[in-house]
Amino acid sequence: MSASQHLAVGARPGESSWAGRADGVRLLSVWTERRPGHGEDAEPLVLHHVPSGAGLLAVFDGSGGSGAAPAWQGADGRTYTGAWVGARAARLGTERWFQRLVEHGEPDTADRLAEHLRGTLRAAAPPARGKITGSMRRALPTTLSAVAYRLGPDRVSWRALWAGDSRSYALLPGSGLHALTRDHTTEDDALDQLRQDPPMTNVVCADRDFTVDAQPASGRREFALPCVLLSGTDGFFGYVHTPALFEYLLLSTLGRAGDMADWAARLRTAVQAYTADDASLGLAALGFPDFRALRAAFRERYRAVVAAYVATFPERYAGDREAGRAGAEVPDGGGGFGAGTAGFDALRHWQEETWRAYRPGYERYMPPLPPVLPAQRPERRVVPPAGPEAGA
Repeated sequence: MSASQHLAVGARPGESSWAGRADGVRLLSVWTERRPGHGEDAEPLVLHHVPSGAGLLAVFDGSGGSGAAPAWQGADGRTYTGAWVGARAARLGTERWFQRLVEHGEPDTADRLAEHLRGTLRAAAPPARGKITGSMRRALPTTLSAVAYRLGPDRVSWRALWAGDSRSYALLPGSGLHALTRDHTTEDDALDQLRQDPPMTNVVCADRDFTVDAQPASGRREFALPCVLLSGTDGFFGYVHTPALFEYLLLSTLGRAGDMADWAARLRTAVQAYTADDASLGLAALGFPDFRALRAAFRERYRAVVAAYVATFPERYAGDREAGRAGAEVPDGGGGFGAGTAGFDALRHWQEETWRAYRPGYERYMPPLPPVLPAQRPERRVVPPAGPEAGA
């Protein structure tokens, strides 16, 4: 990456935003910790190789439940968990994979990425201290979601790679937000995932087998330019009422921003107002001649999202309409309803109706569901996976 870059460190430790641009590519990243110094998201990996036009956006969310054991002590005496170390080791392994890809022509396959991850995590793993005390325990567990791309004259080819429940997306001017990955969890429906926070069935780790999935499984898919690609952890998309409100967050902050650095700062402020988790996001705006063109490209889509999925929000806080208010970019996730069942029922009805309308577009580019034997289908959502579980 060359040309203009801007790094903004937040007012407190454990938060930052970054923006950069070069050759028709505009990049940003956002990273926040709920407990400064103890967050388990690694900083996003946002890379663009100017000579080849290849780029990578990747996020890593250390799995705090299964990786809560101490794994490393810093020079200052502070102890860090396996989840903290795992996310950062996976970031290093992913960066090495991308470097080998652009500098040495290595295959950009999921299997090759998994090899780099295994080698890096095993090198970082602490010595075993006796028997594992439970089936939930993992060594350096973390999610990974990445989208690798390569720019052409008027199109971008891409491949999404992931393990766990972090996600990658495309944000297209005409049709909005589309998921490119499918969570490795016991629940497939994105609205039900918001309601339940289901356990994961696959995470990157140092001591057990894991899978890095790819979409498409071989080759690459393409989008016409201009477009936006992004990867994020569940601190961004997991604390809104419906998937449509994550798109609203992206577009409302974009519409108020003056440049990429301002957009990143507004995203950081907005997510801190509603999330209950660490949050990280990497984003690339591709093929836009300038920031004004990027903002204009999504103006009509923003109006459509507001009309269909925000203006219909039941008993919405009046304060949600205040421009510039912290958290105003999303309807309040912590209130706005009466304590009785009427308010709760109204919320659920609104969620289901708007999700029914939003879902076909959101899932248009998702990978297909894995094959399931007929005898397994009735039990799919009520029986936990047979193997050990991992949770973020």
